[in-house]
Amino acid sequence: MRKKVTKRAKHRCEYCLLPQSVALHKNEVDHIIPTQHGGKTEENNLALSCMRCNRYKGSNVGSFDPITGELTQFFNPRVHKWSDHFIIEKGFIQPLTPEGRVTISIFNINQNERVSERKRLLQSGSY
Repeated sequence: MRKKVTKRAKHRCEYCLLPQSVALHKNEVDHIIPTQHGGKTEENNLALSCMRCNRYKGSNVGSFDPITGELTQFFNPRVHKWSDHFIIEKGFIQPLTPEGRVTISIFNINQNERVSERKRLLQSGSY
């Protein structure tokens, strides 16, 4: 199952797009809907996630949108298209939707260290 999930994700975190080849820790298979919330261990509920995205996500399934205050589910790579929810500008991943905003916020995707790393990877063509 891990091989299928990794291949489908093109060896990148499906949330922040960090390539496995440059990650300090091996990317992990994440339950999009955690098992404690009834999520199953099956392909359509699994995503490849870098360690940082997976740790910040934890067992959460969503959060309150910082703009609208509405409870919003995270970006779901099995249902959503990444480019409909995010763009990358100068190392920052910018949200385009409420799902993008809550994902970036809770996953700490634009933490200074992560943005600096992304900038270097973009400059070297590794991202």
